[in-house]
Amino acid sequence: MELFDTIRLLFRKDKKPFLQLREILGFYPHNIRLYKLALKHKSVGYAQMDEQLSKGEAKRMKAKASLNNERLEFLGDAILGAIVADFLYQHYTTKQEGFLTTLRSKIVCRNSLNRLAVEIGLDKLILYSGNVTTAHNSYMNGNAFEAFLGAIYLDRGYSYCYKFLEKKILKTYINVDKLSTEEINHKSALIEWCQRYQYKVKFSNREMKENNVPKFHSEIQIEGIVCGAGEGYTKKESDQQAAEKALRRIKREATLKKKIAQAVEAKRLMAKQQSEHDKTVASIKGRKVVVFDLDGTLMDTLKDLYLSTNFALRECGYPERSLEEVRSFVGNGVQKLIERAMPDTNDQTAIDTCFAAFKKHYIEHCQDNTGLYEGIQDLLETLKERDYRLAIVSNKLQAGVSELYDVWFKDTVEVAIGESPEIQRKPAADMVNKALEKLHAEKSDAVYVGDSDVDLKTAENAGLPCISVLWGFRSKEFLLDHGAKVLVNTPQEILDILQTEKK
Repeated sequence: MELFDTIRLLFRKDKKPFLQLREILGFYPHNIRLYKLALKHKSVGYAQMDEQLSKGEAKRMKAKASLNNERLEFLGDAILGAIVADFLYQHYTTKQEGFLTTLRSKIVCRNSLNRLAVEIGLDKLILYSGNVTTAHNSYMNGNAFEAFLGAIYLDRGYSYCYKFLEKKILKTYINVDKLSTEEINHKSALIEWCQRYQYKVKFSNREMKENNVPKFHSEIQIEGIVCGAGEGYTKKESDQQAAEKALRRIKREATLKKKIAQAVEAKRLMAKQQSEHDKTVASIKGRKVVVFDLDGTLMDTLKDLYLSTNFALRECGYPERSLEEVRSFVGNGVQKLIERAMPDTNDQTAIDTCFAAFKKHYIEHCQDNTGLYEGIQDLLETLKERDYRLAIVSNKLQAGVSELYDVWFKDTVEVAIGESPEIQRKPAADMVNKALEKLHAEKSDAVYVGDSDVDLKTAENAGLPCISVLWGFRSKEFLLDHGAKVLVNTPQEILDILQTEKK
């Protein structure tokens, strides 16, 4: 076979790659495309794709970018582990599983594979983008080594893989007897990996008993995600086992690395949100004018809005809406609520008719199920006692606002402004500006409190800092997505933010 391969090579024009590979392998490759693919780093495909994007070839190039050595690496990793295990099993006939497992780990670890790739000259054949350096991609050589084994397996079969590893690697570049006496420090390797990417790693231990003998259980968390666990009769042994498992998972499980990166990003966002929260709270302290939204902030009006909406829909022959649907429609005024609740239509007359039915019913029933949220009355009374000036601005009809004001707020709130033809509704700043005008107050002394994205936009348009409440009509995630910086769970927290004077 070797003679036949040599003769066949004489008739090939591209002899160089065959000769280079024979120097490494000890035999001629048959399917050289497999070896070229094994030596193609993923950065090459992506670099080519970036160059071609402007030429309208993105779809084709994305498919081409996927042709790299990662699949062969997966295959070669499994073959490497099997052959090394077989070799060690035959070489050490009296050693137990723990010894064999540890020694195999030393042979197939990243540092070892990287070194082997360099020693056999494989690193000089790897094709990668000029934007990638081996200093920032320390696994490149070792990964290519595994992919190379995958190529040998597909090209020549398992026996050639075994022959290559045994003669060219294990008996040439690795002194397994000497290596067996060297200690491999998985924990240090894991810590070094985490430091490279600035990940936070935590080792936790607990002691237990096994047949009255102390034993330790270790768990490793990277950015709060459990990545490995181990047991041993010393803390060091259990830590090492846990670190080895964590390193193996990190190498083989792309989803784990993605979760760790996502956890880091979540921490970064939390830190950013906390910074923005602190900055906004600092700007709020010492302000003595508070402008409140009404629905979802001071009062739970949802059920009455829901009932009046469905009354109007029934009157006009339209299907009714659920409570959660009505909740999602609230925020931009009651006319917009009705438009959203109705089936899609451009018939303004139909919209006006349905809205008229809603107004009539709501004015008569706006207090049937409406009441203050828990703690709101105490908040308003405390603020008034401490000389705060209070106002309400709402996209609710002025008639409804006035009726609620007379019953619930006239002893604590000075100004209450609702929707009317004379003033533009929120998120325009008009209502806020009018309230401040009536209070003879400056914007620099005022803060806005609301529960929705409309309120956040209103505060922004009016130039006021905003406190967003979490007991209203929108979720925490929704509010954060729409730019909320200060979130509170109880009315008392509003007081806590307001009452501390500026330093």
